[in-house]
Amino acid sequence: MKAAFVKPPIGGILGLEMLTFVEPLGLECVAAALEEDGHECLIVDLRIDSHERGIAKLDAFEPRMIGVQCNFTTERNRTIKLTRQLRQRYPDSFIVVGGHDASRDPQWFTDPSIDAITVGDGEEVVPALADAVDRHGDLTKAPGLYVNTSDGLVPTGPAPARRNIDELPLPARHLIKDYASEYYINFRKPLALMETARGCPFKCNFCSVWKFHESTFREKSPERVVEELGQIEAPNVFITDDIFWMNVKRGRELAKQIKASGIKKYFTVQTRTDIICRFPDLIEEWKECGDLAIFLGVEKVDDAGLASINKSNKAVNNVRAIEILKELGVGFTCNFIVDPGWDYEDFARLKEWIARMGTYNSGFTVLTPLPGTDLWDEVSADVAAQNWEMFDIIHTVLPTKLPLEEFYKEFSDLWKWILHVRYQERGKAQTYLGMAAALATGKVSLGALRKGMNIAKVFSEPQTFLDAHQARGR
Repeated sequence: MKAAFVKPPIGGILGLEMLTFVEPLGLECVAAALEEDGHECLIVDLRIDSHERGIAKLDAFEPRMIGVQCNFTTERNRTIKLTRQLRQRYPDSFIVVGGHDASRDPQWFTDPSIDAITVGDGEEVVPALADAVDRHGDLTKAPGLYVNTSDGLVPTGPAPARRNIDELPLPARHLIKDYASEYYINFRKPLALMETARGCPFKCNFCSVWKFHESTFREKSPERVVEELGQIEAPNVFITDDIFWMNVKRGRELAKQIKASGIKKYFTVQTRTDIICRFPDLIEEWKECGDLAIFLGVEKVDDAGLASINKSNKAVNNVRAIEILKELGVGFTCNFIVDPGWDYEDFARLKEWIARMGTYNSGFTVLTPLPGTDLWDEVSADVAAQNWEMFDIIHTVLPTKLPLEEFYKEFSDLWKWILHVRYQERGKAQTYLGMAAALATGKVSLGALRKGMNIAKVFSEPQTFLDAHQARGR
């Protein structure tokens, strides 16, 4: 059977792809599972292809089944618009929606254009669905689905999660070969994604990853990771694990095997500050695997703030981890969560911390209750926004303590502040010299550099964020 998978087009209010634009790894993983069963697959990325070009590819392929990925809440309306267009053009094709957001809230995707919604790991759900569609079998016998019937959505029960994820096939990267040069993160392009583990044992209230994976944490072996890494042509690799180095013993063995393989990449990883504090030598080992950059979810600068989001960490670890990374010469980016309930003093406290720590590579998000999180369960009655595109974690969808205009003035001032601290720490001349060197060596592209430079300027203007609220008559 022919199965096509489609990534919806870029939309949103600000187009956050200006900073990070990554491959649809989930679609590649699901397609690989289908190809292993003998099905023929196609991936269409409508963020890169025009609508007309994407439809032309689908027309030529003649899919029996079409899967649409909805990973983020912001993609909801775009997903429904796309499935309706696909239903009109391919009335006899089976249309299924999957992805993280669809799994979080399948009932929301009740629409005549959609035949079923998948819930859980796609590799465990979609092959049985494809077999049922191909044989015109009973869909309710395929686990991990919400089937759209005349009586409404009918759940088919959970699909079993494979404990040994080494058994999963390698992602079908050949299906995105024509797109591969377009993916990037920050200033680095081309970029590939790689998953070495799934799940998270921590229970931050703003995150639904641990709920999706039912608090489990599953790892691929170092041998499997190195095998997959050898498949990747891109010089830059973003490891998608929510917390890298969770298993320190495995982290050491993985570094050892990557070094032995001779593979050198620019790795970007996400991890916790308390892991860095306990095992700084592990970071040193990973420096020998190529270039290394670390994304730190610092989130809050004091223990009360960390407790408010159930972070299960201490502020002293944030401070010490940053000191360790500076001592080791490892690049890092901090992210901070801004609470809609903040007053002027809270913004001032964060600015002071950034200046004191010299964390000029920082980003800021607004605390956002996403469907499927504990935070959503707690405050969804207070959500004011009706537009799903505003759930992009840089707009507030909750009432603010400050007047809205003042809240965004303070929020945009944070972005101005990091530019100030950056120039104060490094100096303008050194900053631009570093950028020029990166361009000269081919480590970054001019287009990616321009986009990265532009984001701080755009976010430094309060009106950037106010426009969305004013557009809906607020």
